[in-house]
Amino acid sequence: MKKINFLYFIGLLALLIASFAFSKIRAKQRKISEIEIYFKGEGARFLTPEIVNKLLIQSEDSLFFQQKDMVALKEIEGGLLNNPVIKTAEIYAVPEGKLYVEIEERRPLVRVQGERSFYVDEFGIELPLSSIYSARVPLFYGEITIENKHKLVQLLSNLNADLFLKEELVDIQLEGESFVLSLRNYPFKVIWGNASQNEEKRTKLKRFCAYANLNKQDKFNRIDLRFSEQVVARHN
Repeated sequence: MKKINFLYFIGLLALLIASFAFSKIRAKQRKISEIEIYFKGEGARFLTPEIVNKLLIQSEDSLFFQQKDMVALKEIEGGLLNNPVIKTAEIYAVPEGKLYVEIEERRPLVRVQGERSFYVDEFGIELPLSSIYSARVPLFYGEITIENKHKLVQLLSNLNADLFLKEELVDIQLEGESFVLSLRNYPFKVIWGNASQNEEKRTKLKRFCAYANLNKQDKFNRIDLRFSEQVVARHN
């Protein structure tokens, strides 16, 4: 009797192992039937689902759409992250054969205008211009270098922290080593200087704009914020 029970147990165990192996084989043979693409953060701007599909095909190995267990997901994610507009990418599959792709795009901070035009994001990463999306960001005129790019990002991050100045800023130029700002609703140029003492300069600029609103008869063409605790204004 014990021998029969033992054989029954062995047979049941063999059946379970065979079932597990069969299910693994079936899973490996199951093709990817559908891809769903989600855009995180502020949504899709530079990319569309069609563009992402093309990027996936470019980064696939020969079995990408044949057997999902053979997809090297990290390698595919790495291929997506090679695209400069993609900040994060996550890919995962489910047993039903669906492949989910979650993407977050980089956010342009400024657009550099020159012989080579491009966007720069909050981390100083360069993003190409797009035929399907134009970011509403300030323009920068001047030669961009690694050093002044870092200072430009620092300055813009500080200005964008203030909603009033974020809405007012139109463009930034580089005169020597000084940043010069143009505002949307004020006719004067703002000599900011380098990207130092930004908090103090931001406060002085807002106060001067308030003064200009109350004294519209005074016409200024340039104001200089580089001097401590004062604003030097030049009349037309």
